[in-house]
Amino acid sequence: MLTSKRKAHLIIVTAFALGVIVGASGQFLLSHRTPPSSASTVTDVTNELTRVLKLDQLQRSQVAQILSECQQQNQNLKNQTRPQFQAIRENARNRIRAILSTEQQALYNQWIKDLDAKRENRASEQGKQANK
Repeated sequence: MLTSKRKAHLIIVTAFALGVIVGASGQFLLSHRTPPSSASTVTDVTNELTRVLKLDQLQRSQVAQILSECQQQNQNLKNQTRPQFQAIRENARNRIRAILSTEQQALYNQWIKDLDAKRENRASEQGKQANK
């Protein structure tokens, strides 16, 4: 028979373990989620709005034009702010490198290289989808 002190320890350890499991599962799900399947390109949104709102041909072309202009403005804004995000990212990377050993820095640099490649691939895929 377990003593009440032992039961308390068991409950605490079990709660901690469940917290770790739930947290890890949530992190996994967030990092491996698929992009939303909703309309994401100008053509997709135009088609969906045409279907939902029963747009005529003139309205459809005007909506497509508005969405194209908006998409271009969004891209311009991303291009303007990208250097600021890159500077913040590089600052953080340099600060992390400063606390790592030489061996750790080599591993970190490879990890960063892989991360940047994934980021480029994702940006390339998003660019291809946006141009449809």
